[in-house]
Amino acid sequence: MGACIDCGACNVACKDEWDLSDNNDRIEVVTHNEGKGGGRFSAGETSVPMSCYHCAEAPCMEVCPTDAIDRDEHGLVQVEKDECIGCSYCAWACPFGATQFPDETASTGNAGTMDKCTGCVERIEDDENPVCFDQCATDALAYGTPSEIAEQLRGDRSADMFRGDLGDIVFGGSL
Repeated sequence: MGACIDCGACNVACKDEWDLSDNNDRIEVVTHNEGKGGGRFSAGETSVPMSCYHCAEAPCMEVCPTDAIDRDEHGLVQVEKDECIGCSYCAWACPFGATQFPDETASTGNAGTMDKCTGCVERIEDDENPVCFDQCATDALAYGTPSEIAEQLRGDRSADMFRGDLGDIVFGGSL
């Protein structure tokens, strides 16, 4: 995996592919230690693309009172928008901020209907990679099964990001 340079290609590609509104970011680049010298291994400025990890033990699924969030036949975590009541419990439960409410409209919880990364399930069914993965100029995104991604993270020393509880949530066990 390469280092994210915060170019925004992943976000633009996702918005274009799925015709998303300006306020809908299914993937967002988060910058840590902004302005500090060094690199990702020396506490310097680091950009990290954040989207749904389709966690093995998805906390959003566990807290959804209507079971609107479930796993599809590909193992991806999906939301049934017609079952979502906008309570935003999923937003509180997700440690990565992947769930969002881009169109705040009337709903039981007044947050609107939840939206998140779908894992480009339609592209996967057509034997294509997720669009963000294909458009990343620096190979900063990982794609594959949890075990394939875990191996890649260990290989490039990025596994520290998923130590402890986060590794359990995303991969169903620690790295």
